[in-house]
Amino acid sequence: RSGDLYLRSQSTTLAQEGIATQRRWQEGRGESYRREHRVAATFGPLEVTGRIDGWDPSAALVEEVKTTRTDVDALHRHVGGEHLAQLRLYGALLVLGAEAEGELKLRLSYLHPQDAVPPRAFDECWRDADLVAYFEATCSLYVAWLEAMARRLDTRRTELRRLRFPYASFHAHQRRIAKHVYRGLRDDAHRLVEAPTGAGKTMACLFPALKAMGEGALDRVVFLTARSTGQHAVEKALGALAGEALTTMTVTAKERICFNPGTPCDAELCQFARGYHDRAPAARRELLDRGRCVREDVEEVARRFEVCPFELSLETAAWADVVVGDYNYVFDPLVRLKRLITAPLPGPRAGLVIDEAHQLGERVRDMLGATLERSAVKAALGEAGLHESLRSRLRSVDRALGTLASAARSASDADGAALTVEMPPPEALRRALERFAAILPTLPLDVAATPAAKDAAWQLLGFLRGMERATEDASAFHYLASGIGRDFRIEVACTLPAEHIRTTMASFHGTVRMSGTLTPPRVFQRLHGFDDDSEFLHAATTTGDDRLALFVVPDISTYYRARQDTLPALLALIAAVCAATPGNCLVAFPSFEYLDSAAELAAAQGLAASSSSIATGDIGEPWRRQRPGMDLAEREDFIRWLDQPNTHRVGLVVAGGVFAESIDFDGEALRTVIVVGAGLPPRSLKRDLIATDSGRDGDEIAYRQPAMARVAQAVGRIARGNHLGLAVLVDPRFASLAYRAFFPARWRPRTLPAKAAGTAAEAFWSSERTRLPATSVSVQT
Repeated sequence: RSGDLYLRSQSTTLAQEGIATQRRWQEGRGESYRREHRVAATFGPLEVTGRIDGWDPSAALVEEVKTTRTDVDALHRHVGGEHLAQLRLYGALLVLGAEAEGELKLRLSYLHPQDAVPPRAFDECWRDADLVAYFEATCSLYVAWLEAMARRLDTRRTELRRLRFPYASFHAHQRRIAKHVYRGLRDDAHRLVEAPTGAGKTMACLFPALKAMGEGALDRVVFLTARSTGQHAVEKALGALAGEALTTMTVTAKERICFNPGTPCDAELCQFARGYHDRAPAARRELLDRGRCVREDVEEVARRFEVCPFELSLETAAWADVVVGDYNYVFDPLVRLKRLITAPLPGPRAGLVIDEAHQLGERVRDMLGATLERSAVKAALGEAGLHESLRSRLRSVDRALGTLASAARSASDADGAALTVEMPPPEALRRALERFAAILPTLPLDVAATPAAKDAAWQLLGFLRGMERATEDASAFHYLASGIGRDFRIEVACTLPAEHIRTTMASFHGTVRMSGTLTPPRVFQRLHGFDDDSEFLHAATTTGDDRLALFVVPDISTYYRARQDTLPALLALIAAVCAATPGNCLVAFPSFEYLDSAAELAAAQGLAASSSSIATGDIGEPWRRQRPGMDLAEREDFIRWLDQPNTHRVGLVVAGGVFAESIDFDGEALRTVIVVGAGLPPRSLKRDLIATDSGRDGDEIAYRQPAMARVAQAVGRIARGNHLGLAVLVDPRFASLAYRAFFPARWRPRTLPAKAAGTAAEAFWSSERTRLPATSVSVQT
């Protein structure tokens, strides 16, 4: 590859569509014309094979066919060199296989799926000796790279065989986790691991995974996290484990690492895309030589070589031993990195570790679905700088949306309220979207002049791809419409992500899904596409986890209609429990509205200086609350405020938010968590469809599982490591079997009335302060 980075948006061309187009193009060729002609040759340690789209010995013609909706001139200008290189290698393989000699004509044909668009062809003529020389030069470069990689892998193998656990001892449960993980990755199994938050799951998974690599049972490890805070924990563990020969790469989201945010990857607009492929190989080599690469390393090298940092991280990840990134790099059809399991070295056997796996089903549903808002189309149509051809296509999309909006309104109730309704597949909208997608590559958007059109194009193309996925698996998707007029929106909603999760994980050599919240395992196995829960490990002691005291308070109702009436009793409970706690407290509410009501009452009762001080969160106030839309600096400030030992502070947060999941608070600072309400997702047509489509366990999967995952994650902020903690769950539903089925097995709940909570908390902390830390297990080396 050479030249610029070329990532212009374009409509997808399905594989079956390309095959059908190619067959039509090749019909009527002479008897000597051979389709899908197999060729092969060797060069030292390489065996090079392929299938030529078309080979006609009588005409000495070698043909490669590409099916695309993209503007051919732009496509050939940017990636035609790669396409022609493929043709030259095919010609060389024919010569080396004694099937051709003399001069060969190489033809690169670009076809459009619609027959009305004429094909374009680019021809070259090469002598046989020149083709062989080209083949040998290409292979020489590749072999040199592979041999350097192989030498590093030999050193890595030796280093990992000598790897020892980096600490003096295992924490409790880590040895069981390590054995379970090692055997699962070695045997290509799909393991499920539940262990207490703060029990060292990250290290207990990474250590055996690297040992499996050292023993030759695994080639690489892909470690997925749900949040960037989880990535930091993995990086820290790798820093303690990794030797000089191990290469690791953390892939940071494009919007966070881009040097020119908001600018398309276009060489005319971004200097880091201009000439990218000419400078990227040297930058990639430097990153791999560094070994452990985090965001700061990628940015520093990318700036020095003037290349796109995101694309550089993806290229380097293809050759790294351990890749750390978000779920979407494996499960999102639009951005997943197929190179993680197809790169020849380190090898195809990639083990997959998924942290916070209780979030996997919900995240994959969102990745597979898509939403289209009519307001986005209207905004694009209102821009003066929009090309008239694009405007015409957008009008067609808007008319289709208008027709759907009318149909949706007629299906709503009699007074025309904007209900969410299910609709049949919108074929007229599909046709309008396909026409828009076909013309878009020929008329690139001026992002500066038409930002709304850019946003609309992103939605339109995403929705079209969502419709393609729904066509492939209609039973797993539904079309939902809501809103009226300009505010109309249509969603292609995924209700059953199980098959996609299962088939994606099957492409890896063993998987491990871990979390502190995977009870009951049958629900998560079904959600992830499995029926058998025999691969489940609950890593807890047989006597339970005595570092955590858990109180269930069922006599304060947190149902929506009762909240205002029970708020005084709730505040009294919070005040009493927090007063008894020798440290700080986290109070998790199901919504910001409920949180705000509690904050106002706390200020009125004198628990905080004023409601405004709670709102601004001045340092020194005894109570402080989470606000919607806090930026990174505000979040870090909140965490530092609550992470100070012996300050008796109370943080009011939302369950499922950034402060109640995936945050490692100081165990000496945060001692108590109070969870207010079960926090069930609001009743909706989409969740009802999820429940119906999921069959048995439907209500659990659609409603109780996401709610109880947030509860368990909030409780997981305390009793980490060897520290003690107290959790108080306030809601009558926590006393029912349907909800207790989601309690992790290590929990030992004690039910008591609200008036007794403060006294019970005082008794717990008075008796527990002198307890020795839980014993650890010695390492056998």
